[in-house]
Amino acid sequence: MTLTAIDASSALIAVDLQQGILNFADPAEREKIVKNTARLADEFHARNLPVIWVRALGMPADRKEMGPPAGDHHESWNAPDENLPIDESRDLVVFKRALSCFTVPETTEYLKKHGSTQVVITGLAAGVGVESTARSAFDAGYNVTVVSDAVTDGMPERLESALKISMPSFAEIGTTQNVLDLLA
Repeated sequence: MTLTAIDASSALIAVDLQQGILNFADPAEREKIVKNTARLADEFHARNLPVIWVRALGMPADRKEMGPPAGDHHESWNAPDENLPIDESRDLVVFKRALSCFTVPETTEYLKKHGSTQVVITGLAAGVGVESTARSAFDAGYNVTVVSDAVTDGMPERLESALKISMPSFAEIGTTQNVLDLLA
């Protein structure tokens, strides 16, 4: 579905924009999604709309289907990109051990507290954490928007499939500029 509306009570959810996961993206794609997410976060902040920053800590300990991402998990693994305008005095930062941030109760509590009816989702990886969060939001009754130029995936084929095949079944898809124009 193409983007038709942004509810006045929308929330921004930025999925897994942390150093350890951003390193799996193409450098140009990484720069683009961070820049576009920052533009959206600035606008959501200016309108006093809620912003949720999601960070992955790995999968549940008892899950064996998919191991942790390869590579060193140094101290900066969970650190957010320095160009993201995180305001810890009002934004929610959640840490998840699953694909979707809706497994963390604080996510739903924060959205309910703010009366959110729609979520606007950015982040990485489009075919994993972003798609899972979008599905969970849809199942929880939220209107869902995925920002096509503020998501990416380490696998280009999975990005294309997520944006063109799977996510349009439960989310509207639009660009950063589309969202900003509809917020105006």
